Amino acid sequence: LKYNAMQLRKLPQVELSEPTVALVGAPNVGKSSLVRLLSSGEPEVNAYPFTTRDIKMGHFFAEGRRHQLTDTPGLLLRDPELRNNMENLTMATLSFLPTTVLFVMDLTGQ
Repeated sequence: LKYNAMQLRKLPQVELSEPTVALVGAPNVGKSSLVRLLSSGEPEVNAYPFTTRDIKMGHFFAEGRRHQLTDTPGLLLRDPELRNNMENLTMATLSFLPTTVLFVMDLTGQ
């Protein structure tokens, strides 16, 4: 029971009444870094793709109102039936949470 309680605490808490911004993009473009910079979220950041394996949340205040910032696993341009579980989690977030989507791209060419 204690183990299950600890696992449940790791799940992101989404408040459907709060505005939500979902950062979406290819792997390793800086989504997690932006969540760390702009919100209270502390997702893991590394220099290799697919560091983010689940949904991470952070919060920030704008105009006196709390907002949620969602870090999602990277998406690759491929057919839906070829997506892995992490990519499907990102698609589920976009499908089922009332979000504003912010596409993150790395234009440096690296």
